[in-house]
Amino acid sequence: MTALDESVRVQATGSSVPDSSRVAVVIPCHDEAGTIGRVVGRFRELLPDAEVLVVDNASHDETARVAEEAGARVVGETRLGKGFALMAGFQLARDADYYVMVDGDDTYPASDVARLLHVAEQEGADMVIGTRLESDRPGAFPPGHGLGNRLFIWLVRLLFGIRTRDLLSGYRVLTSRFLATVPLVATGFDVEAELSVQAQSHGFRVAEVPVAYRPRPSQSRSKLRTLRDGAHILSNIMILFRDYRPLSFFGSLCAALFAASLLCGYAPVDDFVRTGFVDHLPRAVLAAALFILAALSLAVGVLLSSINRRSAELAMLIRKRSS
Repeated sequence: MTALDESVRVQATGSSVPDSSRVAVVIPCHDEAGTIGRVVGRFRELLPDAEVLVVDNASHDETARVAEEAGARVVGETRLGKGFALMAGFQLARDADYYVMVDGDDTYPASDVARLLHVAEQEGADMVIGTRLESDRPGAFPPGHGLGNRLFIWLVRLLFGIRTRDLLSGYRVLTSRFLATVPLVATGFDVEAELSVQAQSHGFRVAEVPVAYRPRPSQSRSKLRTLRDGAHILSNIMILFRDYRPLSFFGSLCAALFAASLLCGYAPVDDFVRTGFVDHLPRAVLAAALFILAALSLAVGVLLSSINRRSAELAMLIRKRSS
């Protein structure tokens, strides 16, 4: 089917949604005692037969107790990081057809879960993203967060061709097929970017549903640090580019090294043409070394691209046999 670069923008309304007994809600939390009770209560009200699983990610407050009192099943994850919490939640949640991931800070509207689930079932989407940037309320994004999100959206569009309207949304519906196929390795706030890239790379169908993102309540504080976590997300995007687009990554590196080789080698070649001698010997050695590195980069890119292609073919065969 279509991948993320062909994702559809959906304005789903009401309609039928999957039986809530086929749904699991996974909520990663770190120090969200002030809001997690409302989040759990609202999802239990809207999805009465779904499992609501709260992953207490090394909290120092009463997050676990409040979540349990609200009716959630609580599990612990001592490795600090949103990615670690989601990995634990997906592994420990009961078997379901659809998995809702949502933050515990009460910024995402639980009332929109029916629309997300409707799109997953009726449109056959393997990942439905609740996009925030077109319908966020004033003050919903801290200074720099909205701009950073848009810059990363531009970057993944350039590197991967992914046309998403919200790369870092933490409100998504994932199918069991998607989670069974895609290896999740991100450990922090880069997990959302990885999910989007993985979906595109594995050819899953992705849909987007605008949601009314609201400001963080006063009882909750943001765990995301703009510069530190932004650098981590950028680093992970480049690693994903290397791993999933090796020919483009190493081809670009090859072009840069080859250009540097030509720049360094101009003077030695000019010397030899004019006098028959090489006066700039160090630059000649450097130019030769850069040329060799450029050739090696190109060879590595071609080799890894062939391996990726074979891996994608094997993954497709496995998915066909399991479906």
